[in-house]
Amino acid sequence: MPPGPHFVQGATRILDPHASRHCPAPFIFYDTAMAIIRDAAIVLARLDFSETSQVLVFFTREHGKIRAIGKGLKRGTKTRFAVGIDLLEHGRLAASVRQEHSGALATVTEWVQTESLAGLRRTLSCLYSAQYLAEITAHLTEDGDPHMPLFDALVERLVELGSAPQPLAVVVDYQRTLLECIGSHPRFDGCVLCGRETDLTYFSAHQGGMICRHCEAGQVEKREVSAATLESLRGDASPTSPAGPFVLLDYHIAHLMGRQPLLTSKLITRAQQRSVL
Repeated sequence: MPPGPHFVQGATRILDPHASRHCPAPFIFYDTAMAIIRDAAIVLARLDFSETSQVLVFFTREHGKIRAIGKGLKRGTKTRFAVGIDLLEHGRLAASVRQEHSGALATVTEWVQTESLAGLRRTLSCLYSAQYLAEITAHLTEDGDPHMPLFDALVERLVELGSAPQPLAVVVDYQRTLLECIGSHPRFDGCVLCGRETDLTYFSAHQGGMICRHCEAGQVEKREVSAATLESLRGDASPTSPAGPFVLLDYHIAHLMGRQPLLTSKLITRAQQRSVL
């Protein structure tokens, strides 16, 4: 006797084409290209897709960034109020992924919140700082490319922001971690063009680091950097203010993204962006 059919959640049912139309097919095949992944995740972005569904960007610990559609997430029932999934939620994700289509949206099959991170909403500066971290992570990481140390750092920084007296300092710490993890951390200990370790006065995002005064004349894209900001980024001195390091690293991140992050203006004014370096 042939084995009975195996029902796999999210699989596609395909009947045996050689079976008689007068007799049920003895075998049922399923699309094995659908894989269910389960992982810890943070919601980096969301978009309402319909009255009941959402498109979400998750940053997972072991599977990297995943774009998924949550069908019916906003549909209420007698036992569940329709709230959907909120930005910056931390939880456990189960999603069905089409392995043969790397650009296809996954489908959320389960979401369980494990940490509310309610402290992020105690002040606007904390909330904007957390949203900034989510924005730069979403834009500077690749789909399906896991960065476990970066995921752990993001969780830690989001928890820290909930009680941090100076949120911008937490942001600077994460900026540096993100750039290190993606291999784009600038060089601050010497000139990227000649290697000179003195007279470092300008920063070039295109060149990827500091430029000495002897090399800067030939560079169009550059920003002058104060000695205090450079010392802070090199670890030679404790920063009196995180504003200078933040603006410089944000400038570099904007170059990598192709535009300035939307949340930058919420963390520091345009006048400060021009003056603190």
